Amino acid sequence: MEPREYDLICNWLGNSRWVNAMEWSGKENFKASKEVPFVVDGKEAGKLKSYGQLSFLKVHDAGHMVPMDQPKAALEMLKGWMENSLTGVGAVTTSTTTEGEDLVAQM
Repeated sequence: MEPREYDLICNWLGNSRWVNAMEWSGKENFKASKEVPFVVDGKEAGKLKSYGQLSFLKVHDAGHMVPMDQPKAALEMLKGWMENSLTGVGAVTTSTTTEGEDLVAQM
């Protein structure tokens, strides 16, 4: 059986591609940011990429039902998101541009 992260319904690779292609003021900085380990209980539970208010997390061995597949990682992700502190090991997030304006999607 294939690992659950190779989900055919909502695969991480397609989601990563559209997130990286999304038009917004931080697009180039997000694309240039590095993936860092997302650590839960001292073990790598996934890979996290962040810039400003945008984060993309791929949880290892989980499909689109992350809370069912990896409940502890899902809880840590939600807690970090709710506390505006979602980071991985070595992650750096920035919430404003150099001009001080909030990063927003360009519609």
